[in-house]
Order: sequence, then structure tokens, then C-alpha cells
Amino acid sequence: MKWSSKAGRRFFLVAGFMFLFYSLLMVFASISTGAFFAGYELVYVSSAVMAFCLAYLYPQFKENDERSKKIRERGMFFSYIFIMGYMLILMALFQFQIIDLNGYQTVSLLTSLTIITVFSSFVILSKRY
Repeated sequence: MKWSSKAGRRFFLVAGFMFLFYSLLMVFASISTGAFFAGYELVYVSSAVMAFCLAYLYPQFKENDERSKKIRERGMFFSYIFIMGYMLILMALFQFQIIDLNGYQTVSLLTSLTIITVFSSFVILSKRY
């Protein structure tokens, strides 16, 4: 059974709204218990962003042509540069003790930034190419 373009987009939109709802629920629960920014909240938010980006990109990525390969290749290249920048900034913030995060929070923050950067760069490049 072949999925149509609308069914694939609809799936990612529903998943995006579910992740958005879960992230709002987790943020509210974290704030109400006084333990805000445990780390997992940002992962849910970035998963929602990823699902919305994939809903937008689904018709283009469904066809595995040269254009979609170029978007993926360039997107990963630009994301790599930004991720290195995030790491340098975080290292400086830790070195000068401007922020104080534990290991789980730091990994969650980097994971979230990576997911958001990669998929938003795909969307930006899909408009360009």
C-alpha cells in the first residue's frame, strides 16, 4: 500500500502537535514542581520542530532525487558549522562559570540544538534550491 503525499504530511503534523502538547505538559510539570529545565523538556520541543519540518519537507524528500540529496548534503554541512559554534559558546560559558548545568542537561541542550539546527536548515535550503 502506497502512502499519498497528504497522508505522510498529515502523520508528521499530528506527531508534531502531539510532541508540542507533551512538551507543554512537561514544561508545566517541571515548573510546578520547582525543577525547571531538567533537560527532557527541550528534547520534546525539538522533536515537535523536527516533525513540523518533516511535514513541510515530506513531498520533496519523498522523491529521492538530486535536489533532495543536495538539500540534505548542504543542510548537514551548515549544521555542522553551527553545532561547532554551539559547542564553542557552551565551552566558554562553562569555563567562565556563567552557566551551571549538569551532564544530562548539557547533553539534552546539545541534542535539542542539533535537531533544531539540522531540520530548520533543511527547510531553509529547500526554499533556496
